[in-house]
Amino acid sequence: MQSLIQPFNVLLPMLYGMALICYGIYLSNGNEQSGKWAPNILLTALVVHLLYFIARSNFQYFPITNSFDSLSMVAFSIAMIHLIIERTSGEGKTGAFFISITFAFQASASMFHVTDIRIHELLTNPIFGIHVFLTLMGISALAISAIYGLMYWMLAKQIKSHNLGIIYRGMPPLDQLESMGRLSSILGLVSLGFGLIMGHFYAYRVLGELFPPDLKIIINDAAWIIYLLGWAIVKIKNYSGLRLSKLSFWGFIAFAGAIMAANFISSSFHQFN
Repeated sequence: MQSLIQPFNVLLPMLYGMALICYGIYLSNGNEQSGKWAPNILLTALVVHLLYFIARSNFQYFPITNSFDSLSMVAFSIAMIHLIIERTSGEGKTGAFFISITFAFQASASMFHVTDIRIHELLTNPIFGIHVFLTLMGISALAISAIYGLMYWMLAKQIKSHNLGIIYRGMPPLDQLESMGRLSSILGLVSLGFGLIMGHFYAYRVLGELFPPDLKIIINDAAWIIYLLGWAIVKIKNYSGLRLSKLSFWGFIAFAGAIMAANFISSSFHQFN
């Protein structure tokens, strides 16, 4: 499958670009045909993307060997989370926002595709690969939830001012934006939680310690626990509407800041990139 890497690399931004155009048309004028084509093209892109990762790995290592591979994996994660939410909610007009991010990330990854790679020993361990994939999926889902919160916040302000632009007129109702954001945050917490568990399991296999004294691991675990507690408080207090949207957005900003701080402050035993 190695011979397919370059064709897939060229095809992926084209497919995501086609999906983005369909989502954009669907958002701007509500064209139902575009709304039907968009998720089908996106599903095709995801299948090709998965085949690209398989060809890239050659069944020997997890295919994140450099920052552009990571960018491609994040693009895949965002597209996949969006498609799950769209299939679940039946609402696809927000796809224009998320697939534009996917397209930009994948276009950059394809443009700067690296053929001369160095494979770290960590990447040959399937447990570590699952840990990285679930962690990226979880963070991507939480980011999408934060964007839904920002959408709700901005749309509520537009409605209050009685000044809806063409983009906002095509947006789903506020209550649907809220439910889609909730679903995304649940997906994110679950995926990230399992990713962190796999990381601890891997640490136990390698170091013989389930909770090694690694600052990056400690900060990541603490950030996830705080985020989970925040979600529990939201459920107990029954927060909704504008308050929930602001908590979702600023909560993720704080969460992402903690993870970035962990990466800058500490060099970890499982750093590979």
